[in-house]
Amino acid sequence: MAENQMSPQESQEILSIAKNYFVKESGSVEAADEMMKKLAGIVQEQGAKLVHIGNVLFLVMVRGKGVVEFHTIGSENTPQAFANDIVDLTKYIKNIGANLLYTYSESRIFDRIAKLTGLPIVKTETDIDGKRVFVYAVEF
Repeated sequence: MAENQMSPQESQEILSIAKNYFVKESGSVEAADEMMKKLAGIVQEQGAKLVHIGNVLFLVMVRGKGVVEFHTIGSENTPQAFANDIVDLTKYIKNIGANLLYTYSESRIFDRIAKLTGLPIVKTETDIDGKRVFVYAVEF
């Protein structure tokens, strides 16, 4: 199937993953609906895309020549399954010609996943909007 063509089943699965994740994160359907609207707006922007791997949606955003930022929506049943999804995401990102993939979080939750991927992920700390965050990056 071509990249821009999506089956109704996959489209429904993507909506379900996002909606369930947002309800869990926000605690209410109303807040989740607002988050869905924001996500819809983001993916309309140039350089932003949702990549569906496993039970996770990766919001990928081109931030410069060869540089891609990602954030996750959804979850896997095991940390190893999530790590495998990250490995598949790096293959996808390499295939589109990027050479640096990164994400950030206020928590160190990604530490274990980064190790499980087996990828040469480098962790640094920085401030974003006055908050200390951990940045995880892999260059290929």
